[in-house]
Amino acid sequence: MTRDLAEEKIKYLLFLYERKDQPLSVTAAAKACGVAKSTFSRTLGAFFEMGYVAEPGKTMLSPDGEKAARALRQEVDQMKEWLQSEIFLQGDLLEAEARRTVCALSTDTRKKLYSRHRLSIFFASLKSVTEIPGDRLCFQLPDGEYEFAFSIYKSGKEEAQLSMADQGFFHPGLLRIQEGKGEVFLKIREVEQDSRVRGMRMRGQVDSLSCLIHGVSRPCGRREDAFVFPIQPLDFFYREEERILQASVEMEFTCSVGPMHMPKSRARMIMIFK
Repeated sequence: MTRDLAEEKIKYLLFLYERKDQPLSVTAAAKACGVAKSTFSRTLGAFFEMGYVAEPGKTMLSPDGEKAARALRQEVDQMKEWLQSEIFLQGDLLEAEARRTVCALSTDTRKKLYSRHRLSIFFASLKSVTEIPGDRLCFQLPDGEYEFAFSIYKSGKEEAQLSMADQGFFHPGLLRIQEGKGEVFLKIREVEQDSRVRGMRMRGQVDSLSCLIHGVSRPCGRREDAFVFPIQPLDFFYREEERILQASVEMEFTCSVGPMHMPKSRARMIMIFK
């Protein structure tokens, strides 16, 4: 959405949002924004075409306009928080720089930036804490999405050997925290593997996934082309000198080509947040 709006239009949309309960006339809105009435009228015309204002030539936002402006307000506020942590800016200059930066960066880049910023603040609060239960982590981390590195190793091997399941998911993984709950998303990808029967080359996907929590197998759900499981039962460990948060979970999985070719296997996933 921000890619479709120039920085000035974002400024005007947020201005209308802040006054949504007491809409101004076009003349008064243009004066408050320091632009000519004709300039603001053209902007309103563009907003009407986008479905952001309820009527042509009026400053009252439509429901879609309020929704878009609310999301933009959240984006700009997050960017202001990050900018304040990196450089000293205040007031109108901070607001303007945040709008420009939101326009300049892609959605994925902004998500990564916000995620790392929130993790940095969280790590700073841990100090000497080394072990964090998953349910506590869900309440201490702000709502949002957090990417993490992971590796899936074969179980029962003296030397670390990557499991076929490591190739069965896109890297990195995603942790989503919302309202005190946390879920891990492992997005499924197709893999090729040599069959144990006649040396055939087979294609397939991880078809089922279960997590072994305290010796109990818990099937993972499937959502958004990903396997999903909660982090509340897991234990996380923080290494202050490396600023790394780590957890591991034992897994059982099968592949969609069938048990004759790839029987149920067990593996251990190591997750790393940094």
